Amino acid sequence: MSFQSAAKTPLKPELLAPAGSLEKAKIAFAYGADAVYAGGTNFSLRASARNLNREELAALCFSAHKLGKKVYVTVNTFARNSDLASLPLFLHYLQEVNVDGIIVSDPGVLTLTKKWAPHIPLHLSTQANTTNSLSVAFWREQGVRRVNLARELSFSELEEIRKDHEIELEIFVHGAMCVSYSGRCLLSAILNQRSANLGRCTQPCRWSYRLVEEKRPGQYFPIYEDQNGTYIFNSKDLCLIAELDKLMGLGINALKIEGRMKGALYLASVIRTYRQAIDRCWDSPRDYTVRREWHDDLTRVSHRPYTKGLLFNDSPQPSGEVSRSTCYVQTHTLAGIVRRPPESYWEQTTVHQERTDTWVCMEVRSPLKKGTILQFLYPDGRTLSFTLNYFEDLLGNILPAAHPNTWIRFQSSLEVFPLQVVRTQTNRPT
Repeated sequence: MSFQSAAKTPLKPELLAPAGSLEKAKIAFAYGADAVYAGGTNFSLRASARNLNREELAALCFSAHKLGKKVYVTVNTFARNSDLASLPLFLHYLQEVNVDGIIVSDPGVLTLTKKWAPHIPLHLSTQANTTNSLSVAFWREQGVRRVNLARELSFSELEEIRKDHEIELEIFVHGAMCVSYSGRCLLSAILNQRSANLGRCTQPCRWSYRLVEEKRPGQYFPIYEDQNGTYIFNSKDLCLIAELDKLMGLGINALKIEGRMKGALYLASVIRTYRQAIDRCWDSPRDYTVRREWHDDLTRVSHRPYTKGLLFNDSPQPSGEVSRSTCYVQTHTLAGIVRRPPESYWEQTTVHQERTDTWVCMEVRSPLKKGTILQFLYPDGRTLSFTLNYFEDLLGNILPAAHPNTWIRFQSSLEVFPLQVVRTQTNRPT
């Protein structure tokens, strides 16, 4: 199978990763992302994410371009009239800091973007629910360069659209899925007065529901024979790593990972796994198989049961994409993130001269104690373990335990780097 676009030119897809904050964007790049998508403090459909202010967006673009990476900014809210007055200045600012693309879904926002940021490529969000070739042609006529196709498509439909158009195509390959057409669900707005279309979804699709007959109040009938109720809206998480050879064979321009609300462990694990998989598939497409360590990495992040979704339907049953539990599978947790020592660190502390190992500074994210086994994640796929038998605070005080949001130091022979993600196994129930 050859990897070619509709224009018959070799094409290696871009690995596009989420960035809910400036730090998460840097972690994404460190672990192999070619590009990130991030939101500003408004208009980005992730109201609860940290998001990036203007200075952070400028800093991200500067650092990304030095690395040869790209930054796409989401302006994919369905705008209200009250939003229109403040959008032009923000769009013009995005052009000033030289973002590599603006992701839109609303025709009005698209119109403003073409006027106020005319030199920035337009990308169409999955929120636009593009499901056919005529829609792709329409958006191309409006100036859109890349279309993120709807997750509701089958592979044969995707194949037809690719044959019909040379426009850049992007699809999601991993992460949470909406039970409705992407972002169009009204459950949160109706039940909690928090609109998904404004980035405030409370995910009521993950709640347990039971059936009540109008004249039998108080009598609840489960739709599934399940002691926990029924989860008729509770979508599994998407995972298409096993199908990368088919997708790359079509000439898809960008493979996108969902998760601007997800944490550093999710980012490091998923991005490095797909980085290795894409590179392996590109180099040896005929021999492509999912390695055991890739599977392990993806199962060690917090997730719902995985599915291939509708693109590669992996179950003939109507409930094949629905999970019967709201619980996440979670076998590991984020232990900490490696940090650069503060500037005054070496002035205030005394290095133990009897040890030849180097000092590691780490910001703690989960409770740690003596004997905890830390697992250091490396971009090339390696995971190296270290037993935490002795650690101090940055002033040299020996600690019996370490708590989240504190910094510790310890000596280790491992070669580490700033923003390296460190995990540990958890005993939480799954």
